[in-house]
Amino acid sequence: MSNKAAKIVEVAKRHVGSALWAYSVEKGDFGKNTNKCNLFVYDVMVEADARPLPVVSRRIFWTRPPLAREWADPAVEIEGWDVVSSPEPGDVISEAHEYADATGHVGIVVGPGETVSAASNAVLRNDWGFRQGQKPTYRRLSRPLAGHMTGPPGRREYHPPGGGGRIPEW
Repeated sequence: MSNKAAKIVEVAKRHVGSALWAYSVEKGDFGKNTNKCNLFVYDVMVEADARPLPVVSRRIFWTRPPLAREWADPAVEIEGWDVVSSPEPGDVISEAHEYADATGHVGIVVGPGETVSAASNAVLRNDWGFRQGQKPTYRRLSRPLAGHMTGPPGRREYHPPGGGGRIPEW
């Protein structure tokens, strides 16, 4: 496991039991009574300094974390994240489902047959994605970005290595 994958796993495991991404909680631009599994994955990547670039929505200058459906669709390019066939710790695991209020579910592989993801009440560590009948998509960080990002989704700024100014994320 790479150092970056180990950091992703460490950060994800640290949040097990947390209700910060619960359905009933408001977090950033995500209101109460909304699913936040994709925000959990995004926040873990930011905290682990291994973030995916957010998908740009149809509105100009507005970005958001990839939806579970987008993580699950191999045809959707998420810059810096490659679709792989065999999961390893640190990979993103996702499956598309049409729910009334969600496009699927997404989490992080933390070990063989084991994931961490934000469920309705708390962040859970279990076998989601590896259960009989599930056919998830796996993505692996392939091109870590130099520098770092600051700010909430939609208003993030990229700070290049060496402190050479900042570039708004649009």
